[in-house]
Amino acid sequence: MSSASTTTDNTHSHWVVGRLEPSGQFTAQVVGVPQLRATAATRAEAIEKVRAMVSDWLASGQLIAIEVPCPNPLLHFSAHLDANDPLEQEFVEELARRRREDLEQAMREDAQKCSNSSSTPTT
Repeated sequence: MSSASTTTDNTHSHWVVGRLEPSGQFTAQVVGVPQLRATAATRAEAIEKVRAMVSDWLASGQLIAIEVPCPNPLLHFSAHLDANDPLEQEFVEELARRRREDLEQAMREDAQKCSNSSSTPTT
């Protein structure tokens, strides 16, 4: 999960963790960026301080939004197969055997349907 995202109106959303301190104050911290942490009397104040810090970091270029592609690993699954793996070979052979059986069964059913029909026209 990303700790930040950019919305369509070009605002940035960041995950912030807030916690109550033993002193009764609240601390807010941007997930993954321990330097962006603030403590205040209330939760809202702590979050507002962190918001201002994030804004400053974005404005100064210390915090930069980047896009990282996240490919679907299932779309590239075949690249991880090992043709020399005995279990894989067994699986591929079993798959081929079942396909042949299905094809043969379908051909038998088609032949049976054809033999049950008459080629002599009826009047």
